[in-house]
Amino acid sequence: MNGSTSDAEALRWHSPGRAPFQIAGFAWWQTERKYRRLPTVEPGAIREILDELADHTSGGQIRFATDATKLVIKAKLFAPNVAEHVAATAVNGFDCYLGEPGSQLYYGTTRFAHDSAEYEYVFYENLQPEMRYVTLDFPLFQGVRDVQIGMNADARVFEFPAYSTGSKVVLYGTSITQGGCASRPGMSFTNILSRRFDVEFINLGFSGNGKGDPEIARMIGDIEDPACIVVDYDANNVHADDLIRTMPEFLRILRSHHAEVPILVLSRIPYGYEHTNTASCEDRIVRRDFQKNLVASLQHEGDRFIDFHDGADLLGDSWNECTVDGVHPTDLGHMRIADGLTPLLREILQSHACKAIQP
Repeated sequence: MNGSTSDAEALRWHSPGRAPFQIAGFAWWQTERKYRRLPTVEPGAIREILDELADHTSGGQIRFATDATKLVIKAKLFAPNVAEHVAATAVNGFDCYLGEPGSQLYYGTTRFAHDSAEYEYVFYENLQPEMRYVTLDFPLFQGVRDVQIGMNADARVFEFPAYSTGSKVVLYGTSITQGGCASRPGMSFTNILSRRFDVEFINLGFSGNGKGDPEIARMIGDIEDPACIVVDYDANNVHADDLIRTMPEFLRILRSHHAEVPILVLSRIPYGYEHTNTASCEDRIVRRDFQKNLVASLQHEGDRFIDFHDGADLLGDSWNECTVDGVHPTDLGHMRIADGLTPLLREILQSHACKAIQP
């Protein structure tokens, strides 16, 4: 494994885009080699804001094994953090987890000047030279122009264990899916789930812009071998009529590409102020019932691979304590969502695996 050595720091710098490093979470990485969540398109092919949000790297991961005693990251970002109610560590930071698949434990998060668009950070140093499995989670709400991994010059780098399957779990949704407002990348519910299942997760949450665009449905349809597609864009439709108008076609497009891929439709979580704002609660129930009835109708028409789950069940009894601003989950909220989805996804993925090996 070759890299560039920094004499001043006695480090060797590596590009994670080259083997034996593995890049996960970007569905078009193999063809485009970009830290981007959608394929590159001509101007006007999708809404401009979606094109911008596609450069946000939520769900991206760098995976490798190493006996390094020192591990450093150098990142160049699209811009400094300007979010008002999302931690800078979540917007522009990288998380470090150590451990084999299914046993990753949090180690640390990059720290940097709040207004910095590039930084260098030491995750660890002076550790024993023993083999460690490393997962680095990309920033949730920022683009990454370049990232380099620095290690002591005599460190060796090896492949991270490959996924047990080439299938992927694809999640389409809103700013909540993208990770708002987790305090750091590893606490986004999709990244939490990625540590529980030996499968690649693709995060297609678009802050404020999960609106059921048919162009995005077609792009999701182009993703090879999805094990499950989670559709959770209820909250970004200002009016329930927008959801009612877009969802049947969105699901039709997905199904036209993947006839037997499990689709899980989620209604939105309850907002923190619904105990007083009854209009919000009533609106959520209207949306919930529409999605539930739509799925039931599709099942009646013969779709055996689609299901619905009420998002209100995900946060539990303390749903009122699970958000930053009444809408976006805290770390507690993201953990609750992950805990609620875990048994659902486990059943779906087991069924998908059994179907895949049937003669």
